[in-house]
This record gives sequence, C-alpha cells and structure tokens, in this order.
Amino acid sequence: MKTTIYHALTAVALTMLCSCNDYLDTTPSKGDNEVLNNSEQVEALFNNSDIFTAKAVMTVPESDDIGLTTDMFDAMGYAGENYLNGLSYDISGIENNVYGDPIWENEYNKVFTANLIMNNVEEVTDLTDAKRTEYLAQAHFLRAMAMWNLVNTYCEPYAEANLQKPGLPLKTSTSYEESLSRASLKDTYDFILADLTEALKTNCADVDKRWWVSKPAVEAMLARFYLFTQNYKSAAEYAAQALQSSATTLQDFNELSFSPSPLVSPDGVADTVKYSGLYSLSPNEMTVYPENYYSQYFNVESGLYLIPSESLIALYDHDNDLRYQQFFNRNALWEASISGFGDNIIYHKFHHYLNGDEIQSGPTVPEMLLTEAEVLARQGEWQSAMTYVNKLREARILKGAADINLTATSQQEAVTQILDERHREMPFVMRWFDIRRLAYNETTYDDVTVKRTFYAVANNVANTSVKYIYTLPVKSKRYAQPIVNSEITRSSGQIVQNDYDDTDVQKTAVTTDENQ
Repeated sequence: MKTTIYHALTAVALTMLCSCNDYLDTTPSKGDNEVLNNSEQVEALFNNSDIFTAKAVMTVPESDDIGLTTDMFDAMGYAGENYLNGLSYDISGIENNVYGDPIWENEYNKVFTANLIMNNVEEVTDLTDAKRTEYLAQAHFLRAMAMWNLVNTYCEPYAEANLQKPGLPLKTSTSYEESLSRASLKDTYDFILADLTEALKTNCADVDKRWWVSKPAVEAMLARFYLFTQNYKSAAEYAAQALQSSATTLQDFNELSFSPSPLVSPDGVADTVKYSGLYSLSPNEMTVYPENYYSQYFNVESGLYLIPSESLIALYDHDNDLRYQQFFNRNALWEASISGFGDNIIYHKFHHYLNGDEIQSGPTVPEMLLTEAEVLARQGEWQSAMTYVNKLREARILKGAADINLTATSQQEAVTQILDERHREMPFVMRWFDIRRLAYNETTYDDVTVKRTFYAVANNVANTSVKYIYTLPVKSKRYAQPIVNSEITRSSGQIVQNDYDDTDVQKTAVTTDENQ
C-alpha cells in the first residue's frame, strides 16, 4: 500500500537532480530505489535553494506581534487564508485547506533529501572518508533543522506533561512503505537530539560556508534545543562554545546605512521610505551574513505583511533603538495600498527579490548572547547574565545613548529584561515559538496570553459583519497547528490529528465598533 508523506517529494528530488546534469538514469517506482553515485549529485542536493528557506505561514499571524486591525483589513480588501486562519486560530479552515500546507511539505522535503543522502552515501565512489563524514553530518543537521521547525509548529510544546502526546512521523528512509504513525513527543525530541549529536561529527571546526554544517552551527542549535527543553546547564555550555567562533561576528547597527525608496500613498501623497541597509542585501549577501552560524531564513508568505502590533512597537526606544529605526518603516504600508493608520508601519529586515520578506531561522550570534543571558539568569546568576544582553545592546542602540546598558535588581527583573530584549531582537516567528515554550517552563511570570480583535473567520473567509475578541490562553492546545486533512487521507489514517476542544480558543463577540 502506497501511503506516503512524500507524496510529491520523490519527484521533487529527482527534478532537482536531473536539472543538475541529468544525474539519474532510472525513475524509481517506489521511492526507495533512488541512486546517488558521485559527489557532484550530493553537492547539488545540499546547494538547492529550497534548503535555505523555512516557510512561515500561520506562525507569523498567530503571535502577538501582528497588528492587522479590522480597519486595515477593510482597506486591504483581502488577506490570504493562511493569514486569516492564523489571526483567528481557526482549526477547520486549516484542516480542510485543499491547497495543502507549505510548511509541512517544505520541511518533509528536506527530510527526504537528508534521508536520500544518508541512505546512499556509502555508494558514492569518489569520496574520501573525511568527505563522507562531512556529507553525513550535513544530512543529519539538515534533518534536525527540518524536524525542529515541524515539531514547533504541529506539536504541543516540550514539557514533562506532554512527552507522551503525539509528535511527528519519524522518517529515516525514502521508502513509501515506512510507517507514517506519529511518534511520541519524547521520541521526536530524542530523534532531533540524535541527529544533532551526529552532526557534531562534522570536520568543519568553524563556520565556513554558512549554508553548510559546522561545529559552531551545531553547538548553537544544541543551545536552542536545550533552552526549549529547560536544560539550562547544557544550553549555557553550548551557547558559550558557539560564541567562541572566530568566523561569526555581531553586526554593529550603528554602521548600517539606509536604502531610501520613493513611495506614493493611495491618496497621492509622496514620501521616501527609509528601508534598512539589510533590506537591500542580495541573496548571496544574505547567505554570508556574518551574524549567522547557519544561514536559513523563514520565508514570509507573499502578501502576509509584517504589520507590527502596538505592543511590539511599544517595546522599542524609538529614538535610540536602531532596530526600530532600521526595520520599522514609516509609510511602508503604502506598499499594500493602505494609508491613514498612524505612521503606516511595516516591519522589514531582509528581503529576497523573489521570495519576499525573510526572517532568520538559523541560529545567530545575537540568539546565543540572549540564550546565555537567559539561562544564566534562570540559574540564579542574573548579575552576570546582564553582561551578555548588554553586549548585544552595544551593537543595537545608538552610540552615546544614555540607556544602552540594562540593569536589574532581582532574578525576575533580569529574566524579564532579557526576554524583552529577545522579543525586540527576534519578533514574529521566534516570538510564537517562545510563547509556546514560556507557557511550560518553571516560572509563570513570563507566561503570555495572546489577545486580539478581528472578524469572524469560517471556511477561509472573513465575515466582516461579526467581530470577536480572540483570546489564546496559556497552554492552549491550539499552540499546535492542525495537520491538513489531505495529509491524513494520504497516510490512510496513520497520521492522527491533534486533539482540540472548545476551550483552546476563547471568542467573545464585540458588540460595538470599538477595536479592543
């Protein structure tokens, strides 16, 4: 019986290979007969541009960082179904999406590629032992990164109480016959950790090609892994090791320029939008961005504008925080033919001329500084923790500003200050991942309840005659995104849906036009 999570992925992998000099002579009939026999084929798979992106669809509007109001929606006249379902936390609309799920498909495509290489690398004849070790480390790291994005999208957060809940199908081959049943959450995290442990065998001692594995890249991902699993001692150790890299550096935003661009509002007002110098980087420049241990980016869906919420905007010192000045672009909402909403701000950092907005998803130097700060503070060393967060701020706050360095008089204040700085540094997708993990750690003062006002959404359509206040309570089961029914059907029922109930999302009807 052909039940396959890879329903289209074999063809994709073959296309990738065949487009690079027609490497495969035979089309496989089952998915487990693909043949790799030379290093050029393997390099082509690792260098495919899809490897460098992670789709960000509903994970953007689900967080408290998106500020699309009903008035803005009315002015736009349209928002994609993924945006609508994310804003409203709709379950049935996601389950019944006939177009599939780009996150699920994209990440399992990477798993397929990694498995194809791992299962066939012994047959590649033109490799030294060192090169074979390198390819295997790269494949394990690629699979770990993909599974990490998947588990933080479709599963409930890591916690002792959740370890026996559904995790992911753990694919280790390209065979259609391999089980698609969801392993437990514990087994899924163990699977990711095993891959990262194998990736540590890389021969690359420091960051070289930032789209390939290196010891600092794996150490940084292990620091992220252990932060999210509340193993703070290990998180601190691996973050410290990653920060020893001599090939990565902290970008001083005081040295960034602006890339001005003329725009005209829908009602004919002309202005010049000051985009960040990072916004104009070419794809190649983004790939070698010096803060990245591993250059992978969340690709924000076309038309999913990063309209920041008032709460996100309020986090920044507008006069001195260079992240606000660089990335919160006044009047950039004119791009969406919308004006009349304050400064009409859209968040822009990196931009790919084909893919649109990009947000770092691979580990970075700022993330490691913030990880080291947070785990030290949580372990009681909160005075030492502030030195790490202030090192980051020296590269983010206007030189000469009076409040570059943060101070704290207690552990709770230190953790709160560090989390606020993490929020400023990594909004939107990482913010959603953090909301999930903070609900299940050892403290409650950092819990986040997401609340927004938006229209009723059903069948992927907004009903503009009905407004709700949507509240996502702490530890909601809706932290886990539903799996589309088409994947469940293709698996012949092996894949089971997440369990939801009526308390996962609270909806309160708005009886006035006040946008609460």
